[in-house]
This record gives sequence, C-alpha cells and structure tokens, in this order.
Amino acid sequence: MLNTLQRRELISLQRLLYASAIGSTAGMTAVMVYSLGAFIPSLQAEFGWSRGDISLGATSLTLALFFTGSIAGRLCDRFGAAVVGAVSLVAYAIAVVVMVSFMRELHHFWIGYFLVAVLGVGSTPIVLVRPVATEFQAARGVALGIALTGAGIAGFWVPRLVAHVTADYGWREAYFALAGIAMLTAPIVWFGFRPRSQHPALHNATDNTTGDSEDVLIAPAEEGMSHSEARRSRGYWVLSLMSFAMAAGMAGIVIHLVPLFIDLGVNQLEAAKMASVVGVASVIGRMGIGYLLDKLPTVLVTISVLLLSSLGMFLLWGFGLGVSYVSVALLGLAAGAEIDLLAYLTYSYFGRRHYGAIYGWQYSIFALGYGISPYLIGRLYDVSGDYQLPLIFSGCLIVLAAISCLWLPKKGSRERVT
Repeated sequence: MLNTLQRRELISLQRLLYASAIGSTAGMTAVMVYSLGAFIPSLQAEFGWSRGDISLGATSLTLALFFTGSIAGRLCDRFGAAVVGAVSLVAYAIAVVVMVSFMRELHHFWIGYFLVAVLGVGSTPIVLVRPVATEFQAARGVALGIALTGAGIAGFWVPRLVAHVTADYGWREAYFALAGIAMLTAPIVWFGFRPRSQHPALHNATDNTTGDSEDVLIAPAEEGMSHSEARRSRGYWVLSLMSFAMAAGMAGIVIHLVPLFIDLGVNQLEAAKMASVVGVASVIGRMGIGYLLDKLPTVLVTISVLLLSSLGMFLLWGFGLGVSYVSVALLGLAAGAEIDLLAYLTYSYFGRRHYGAIYGWQYSIFALGYGISPYLIGRLYDVSGDYQLPLIFSGCLIVLAAISCLWLPKKGSRERVT
C-alpha cells in the first residue's frame, strides 16, 4: 500500500501526471512505432515494398532520435517541458501530413520518418517524463508508472484505430487521424507542464495517520552528476548496454506482431486485436512495476520483467496462436516497463543536475536499438520466410539485457548520487 507521503505527492502533482500520460499516448514514438505494423499490409499492397524495407522506416525514425535525443534533453533542461513538448507535438503532426501527402517512393518514406522524428523528439519520454522523474521523490516509481501508462494505452488504441480507419477510408486517412490527435494533445501538455508552486521539501515528515516518522529526501536542483562526470562512470555505459539490448530485443517483434499473426492465419482486424494486448499489458505492467520500484531493488525488478518477456517470445515461437494472448501479455510487461526502468535508474544513479542530457543519451541508445531491431526482424523474415528465427533472436537479446543488469554497480537503486 502507498504511505501518506506517497499519496500526498500523487495528489499535489496530479495535473503534471495527467499531462505526462496524455502527452505520452499521443507522443511521436508511441504513435509512430505502434502504428507501423498496422500500416505494413497497406504499404505492401500499394507500393510493393518488402516488410524489411518498410521496417527501415522505424530504423530511420530511431536513428534520428539517436542523433537528437541528448539535444532534446538539453533543450528541456533550459526551456522546460511545457514549451518543448507542446511545440514538438504540433511539429511532428505537420510533418506526418506532409510526408503522406508527398510520399511516392520508398526513400520518401524513409526520409519522412526521419524528419518526423527530428521534429517530434520533444514529444518523447525524454521530455514528457522529465518533470515526473525530477519532481517526485517518495512516489517516483508509482508516478512514472502512471505517467507512462499513456504510451501503453497507445499500444492498445493506435493499431486498432489504424486498422479501422484504413478499412473504412484508407491508410492515408489513418495517418491524418494520428496527426490530428497529436495536435489536440499539444495544449494539454502546454498547460499541464506550466510552472506551478514549488513542491515542498519534506524532511523527517510524520505520517498523520499512523504517527510514524519517515525520512524523505527531496533533492536540491544541483544534486547529482554532470553529464561529463556520468560518462566517466561504469554505470553509465552498463546502463547504455542494457538499454540497447532491451530495445533491440523488444521493438522488432512488437512492430511485426500484426503481420506475424496474419501469417499464422487470422485477418488483419483480428491480428490488430491480438497485438493490442501489448498495450493493455503494458498499462497493468507500468502500474504494478512502478509500485515495485518503490519497494524492491530496481535490478531485481528489471531482471524479472525481462525474463518474463523473453519467456513470452519463446512461448510464441513454440506454440504459435495457441498461446498468443499469454505471449503478447508477457511481451507487454517489458514494453510497459522499459522506459520507466530507464528513467528510474537514470535518476537513481546520476541525480537531477543534468538529468535531461543524461536521460536523453540513454533514451537515444534505447532508440538506436529500437531502430535497428525492426529492420533486422524484417530481414530475418525475408530470408527465412517466417517469424521463427526472429522470435529466437529477439528472445536471446532480452536475456542478454537481463544479464547485463548484473554488471550495474552494486550500490542500492534507491541510493542518491551526490
């Protein structure tokens, strides 16, 4: 159960939580990544592109994130999440409309996704999670879980929306619908992240219900490492390795779930329904895992979640449609926890002093893995003719990510960096 201080934080900062969650569900990475698999059949049918070639769109998008993620973090440190987040939502929505209106060749598609990512990098968790990670103290794990449920919800509604709008109107109109939702979300992020009264520091606070005294450290703004100091630490690079392996193992399979299930014998709407379980599981996973992050060692939680995710992949490889919903639910646990874990670990090891820049780098590495994975999965499919080899490949990468957690410094995940 949450203690009094945690409940107090969640209530006092609820406007920030709503803005972060709603922004995350319409953010560039959630929308563009979760929608790509649902667009693959339509793009194949109209242009004749292979699944590997289409998957390079995600690679192009995440390579752009790799180059711009740390820049977005610095901009957020300087100008604030309200400005950067709202402007980026509008900018990437416009870029989507322009891309679809002029797209004729495969390279148009790749360039379009790259530009969408450059303009939309400010609508990613680099910016939209920063206020939550830095302002919450006692309930940081729970708050991150709540805020990032938006991205998990996107995994539920995005593929379904694309499938239904495509069936009724066409795939171009589905892209326009996604752009419209991003634009409508921008004012919510702007007003939700606007400056508020300073969250009061709590030291040796007393639980008014039980009378118990609790020590709660509210970190000063200068607490933590600079980015240059962080780069000289072992934890920085081990965390980068974990981020890359986790993303590379997860992204390709998640993006290819719709065509994977179609190959197993269901229609596109049923495939989208199965794939959308990722979103439901990620919402549940974020809430539960966020709670556990405030109670248990982060490394233990991370390893457990990643191993469950790899189990889902191996089950899907071995038993196919017979375990589809269970397998996708297990995948969704990691899909729901990956950004939460990364944000929590970043703050725990490096503090808030240069949080935006440091988390921007870690998220960029994560994005690089996300970008490479769909292309590799697509190529493995093109070579082997099915998704058996891609599932084994991805499951092994997730196991590698779990093992890499053991190399993190042995300091407690709740210890502050000073």
